[in-house]
Amino acid sequence: MSSNTTNIYLLRHGLPEGDKCLRGLTDFAITEHGLSQMQQASDGLTIDAVISSPLKRCCHFAKTYADDKKLSFETMSDFAEMNFGDWDGKPFSELFEHHNGQIMAFFKSPYSVSPPNGETMAAFNQRVTTAFKFVCQQYQGKNLLLVSHAGVMREILQLVLGVQQSDGQFQQSIDLAYASLLKISVINDKGDYFYRLHL
Repeated sequence: MSSNTTNIYLLRHGLPEGDKCLRGLTDFAITEHGLSQMQQASDGLTIDAVISSPLKRCCHFAKTYADDKKLSFETMSDFAEMNFGDWDGKPFSELFEHHNGQIMAFFKSPYSVSPPNGETMAAFNQRVTTAFKFVCQQYQGKNLLLVSHAGVMREILQLVLGVQQSDGQFQQSIDLAYASLLKISVINDKGDYFYRLHL
């Protein structure tokens, strides 16, 4: 009989190339130090399957981890980082020098202000939370490692904690270091899902 409880371990990528910039969908490679950070963070976990963002800073480690442990592995584009449009991949120093007013407005009110030619926060939240709910159904009763990004993890936390989509206070108040690991348990009670964050 399958358990009605699913354990999902959210792992942020380690240190990538292109530090101190707004990476978004720009596909920076992971560094050796970043791989070591991810290995240390995931050491000792009992995992049944691995899902990853398709971006190299996530899937390089995730694929190797799954192969080494002979686990099922897939990438899901919905767990990629937010598309920051014209700001994507740019150093923060450049952004604050040339677009300070606009980028600060985005950080303060991300549901009202969007990156130029980028993804809206509402669309980003929708794709991440829809994918997360799908994974909860598909992998019910399993221990799942989900390798993604700080922005993706914050949107999942927003869902788990029942935070309203209002302003940037929630996103800005959570600092997720490289290779941060969070555990979320999901209980399926006849189609109703209950989430618990383990600290």
